[in-house]
Amino acid sequence: MGMLSTRANSLRRMLQPDLLRRRPVRPRGLLVLSATVMLELVAACNVVRIGERQLVRKLERRGVRSESVRLGDANVHYFDGGEGPAVVLLHGFGASAVWQWHEQIGPLLANHRVIVPDLLWFGDSWSKRRDFGIDYQLEVVVELLDHLGIDNASFVGISYGGIVAHELAAMHPERVAKLAILDSPGRSYTAEDLAAMLQRFAVSHVGDLLVPSKPEDVQTLLELGYYKPPKTPRWIHTQVLDAMYGRFREEKTQLLEGMIEQLGALDQRPGEVTHETLLIWGEHDSVFPLEIGRRFEAAMRGRARLRVVERAGHAPNLEHGPLVARWLVEFL
Repeated sequence: MGMLSTRANSLRRMLQPDLLRRRPVRPRGLLVLSATVMLELVAACNVVRIGERQLVRKLERRGVRSESVRLGDANVHYFDGGEGPAVVLLHGFGASAVWQWHEQIGPLLANHRVIVPDLLWFGDSWSKRRDFGIDYQLEVVVELLDHLGIDNASFVGISYGGIVAHELAAMHPERVAKLAILDSPGRSYTAEDLAAMLQRFAVSHVGDLLVPSKPEDVQTLLELGYYKPPKTPRWIHTQVLDAMYGRFREEKTQLLEGMIEQLGALDQRPGEVTHETLLIWGEHDSVFPLEIGRRFEAAMRGRARLRVVERAGHAPNLEHGPLVARWLVEFL
């Protein structure tokens, strides 16, 4: 708002001499002035940041608090609200947690304490420790549980967050009650799967897909996430780039590099997931195709159930939010 006020004052100073001299303003001048004002307002108002503030206020009205805590070298931002058995929602690559889970938080609050952290290098979470491996993410999530006095929680994770949730259940089985994974391969991903994905999108590195550097890359992300991508103008893409990817760009890239290095060898890590697990998959996921979900279900040997969201891409929690919320509530 301060920036808007400053820009408005500048425009007033530009206009004041003409007003004092009572010079007539030509209609063309008015049109140019109107366009200038609109451009000033668009530049000053990032609708993505405004939308996030609105989501946060909506959660606050439901008793969900926005908190931050120092855990060793890490600063972790999270949302916490509700009563009952704890459920932790772990987001994927892209926006901060509140954007990815806003349609599921409300229904889950009816019977659960809901914890929604920003994983390291997303939203307002970061660390002085330059460790981008998945084990550090696990360490910080466990420290957050300890800080909150939660011995055992159900975990829901999508994509990258699903990998974190799955490995947490394998490495710290006593901390996990139930597990719900959305469009995330567990330990069923192979080097061949990665090569096929890079070929599908004609890129040499997964960072070219998931860490956009230009406005047109944002449209590519939408096409990855949605079966029917929303139509948005270029100026919105520019604001998404600024609001969601303006911070921690290098760190996100290093997270991806670390994840890709580990994906092909996850099946060699210690531990095994034996928890009751719900798998939710977008029918048309082009990042982790449905065939990987079926392979994941088979690898769980009867402990997992796969549910497919029709007409959905890689982000069914956004594209079919109420349906995914209902399935999670039923499962948990």
